Amino acid sequence: MDLIIGIVLIAIEVFLIYIGRPNKSGQHLRFLRFDAMVVLYPPVILVFAVMGGAEIITMLAGIQR
Repeated sequence: MDLIIGIVLIAIEVFLIYIGRPNKSGQHLRFLRFDAMVVLYPPVILVFAVMGGAEIITMLAGIQR
C-alpha cells in the first residue's frame, strides 16, 4: 500500500510541476500570477515530493507502521 501511495504522490508532484511551467510566450497560468502563489507553490510541490519519497523508502526498507 505504501508503494501505491508513494507513486500517486510522486505523480501528483510531476503533474504540478508540469502545469506550473510557463507557456511558449513566457506567461504562467492565471493562478500563478499572484504574488502569494509564487511563495506557496514550491513548498506544496516539495511536500508531495517528500511524502511520496518517504512512502516509497518506507516500503523498500520494510519498516512497519
